Amino acid sequence: MFSDRYKGNMRELLQNIFSIADYGETHHILRLCGLKFKFPKREYALKKKNCPYYLYKKNNTDITTIPPATGQVRDIQLANLALLKELDYVCKENGLKYWLDFGTLLGAVRHKGFIPWDDDIDTGMMREDYDKIIEAFKKSSRNPDLYAEETFLGRSQTIIKVKHRKCPHLFVDIFPHDYSNEVLSKDDRIKKTKELYKIRLKLKKDRSLDTSEKVVAAVKEIQSKIIPDKYVEKSDIQCGLEYFYAEPIWVHSYDTIFPIKTIEFEGFSAMCMNKPEEYLSDIFGDYMAYPKKFGFGHSMYANLDNEIELIRELGK
Repeated sequence: MFSDRYKGNMRELLQNIFSIADYGETHHILRLCGLKFKFPKREYALKKKNCPYYLYKKNNTDITTIPPATGQVRDIQLANLALLKELDYVCKENGLKYWLDFGTLLGAVRHKGFIPWDDDIDTGMMREDYDKIIEAFKKSSRNPDLYAEETFLGRSQTIIKVKHRKCPHLFVDIFPHDYSNEVLSKDDRIKKTKELYKIRLKLKKDRSLDTSEKVVAAVKEIQSKIIPDKYVEKSDIQCGLEYFYAEPIWVHSYDTIFPIKTIEFEGFSAMCMNKPEEYLSDIFGDYMAYPKKFGFGHSMYANLDNEIELIRELGK
């Protein structure tokens, strides 16, 4: 008679050798000999294949003239915009600063709003303000259903998200940034990025970092070793190590980020870094070109039957 523990270990072993399971609403995940492969479900793959953006790209349509999203994607975009506006309000009420970041900044510069095939919102904050935003939301949010929370993302990653208590598909990501206490040339900033990449890759492989609290503690310990304990005026700014960024440059000059100004985003005046075009060139290269592949919104094909009316109401 095999024990339950033995059976459980054998089941886990067999699953790691070969198994296929759902990965969210749009993908399967294949486990083969300890490796993991994510691939789209058939219905989702067909929808991606028939996506009109590939036709725009094929016809070399001016990317700035692509019309906004429609349908469910647009509903989610506009609801997430409501969350961004609340983040803006809470920050101003508490003397905090954020800026549009990554794909959201790209959308603001290139489309004056969302990238048509994207539905989430990325923002950045300096560590000093980032550490205050959760309590600031508790104190100042005008909507009791909106709150900020440290959120564990798996793979030893955690960031703060603005969320809605009744709509789990809505969120605004907030990414932490730190002063490096150095002022480097662009070439040296690229070298520093490679060093940070190696550190983050090591964190990613550490399976013991399975909660937000553990990730935050690990990052804090690393930062105490790699960031000089001295004040440097207009120090370079680096992305926090809590998240595994795909973009190639993680270290930016002070003048790229500050002073904070504003930019139009879906008709709203959002906070923006000082040199958005320079920043986008650093992380995307030719940011006015079509991407090699279209990455579609987190909830483009999600089942929102229980949320859609509230999402549409927020979007108004």
